[in-house]
Amino acid sequence: MSGITIIMLLPLLVIIIAVPLLVGVYVYRDASSRGMNAVLWTLLAVLAPSLIGFIIYLLVRGSYSNLKCRVCGERLREDYMVCPGCGAKLRPSCPNCSAPVEPDWKLCPRCAAPLPEQQTDIAAPVKKKDRTLPVILAAVILVPLVLILLSVAAFTTESTMSSATALLSVDDYIQETGNTQIREWLSKKKPADNQAAVLRYEIDTDDETVTQYLIYIPSLSESAEYTVESGSGFFGDSIDVDISDKGEGSDALMSISFTSGDAVDISITCEGEKMQCEIEDVKEPLD
Repeated sequence: MSGITIIMLLPLLVIIIAVPLLVGVYVYRDASSRGMNAVLWTLLAVLAPSLIGFIIYLLVRGSYSNLKCRVCGERLREDYMVCPGCGAKLRPSCPNCSAPVEPDWKLCPRCAAPLPEQQTDIAAPVKKKDRTLPVILAAVILVPLVLILLSVAAFTTESTMSSATALLSVDDYIQETGNTQIREWLSKKKPADNQAAVLRYEIDTDDETVTQYLIYIPSLSESAEYTVESGSGFFGDSIDVDISDKGEGSDALMSISFTSGDAVDISITCEGEKMQCEIEDVKEPLD
């Protein structure tokens, strides 16, 4: 993966980690202030997939008041007339029958007694302003958008990738490269029908990465029919080798060399079957 891709991914990873953490802290504090089971609701909000737990919490919490007494800090319910902790008067009431009234009413609707224009002994409950919830909701909306934008940017970025592919018999490969250790490597490899033994060599330069693959598939001959396609994705460059016909003849080695901005991953399909690649990294060039 190139440095540019890593730089693009880091902010997204930070956001993905930060959102559940932010949700957990918010739910714990908010549930505690409402007298709810803070630990249980925090676990539900963080662990439930797709923020379902957080949505459920936002729906349920409306049944729990987050009001506090201005005088003593006691937790209050919305229907309280006085604070149970200190006795402070929380709402205007009729001086005759003590029924709750509104500040702008002239008469009590219960006993028809005249109401005073002002009641100066009222200590209205305190309701903390919720500034964190909009931040969380914005983050929940922005994370998918950022992910989509980064994906589009990664897939539309031009890739300077070049490749070279060859099918050679073992003797021809050794004669061309002088790498006699290949015979010893082949003697130790007994891949199953759905396996490919692969050697990989990588070297990084200032602006690009050279990746070489040497592939051994039993019964693969020099006359095999194949295609090699390259692509650039969100997590780097890749090559797909599709062998439609192994051909007939002695075993051959497939040599692939790629030059690109990223390290190159390989995927092999042989006669319609996805191959399991047993990859060994080597320190010497394979060409």
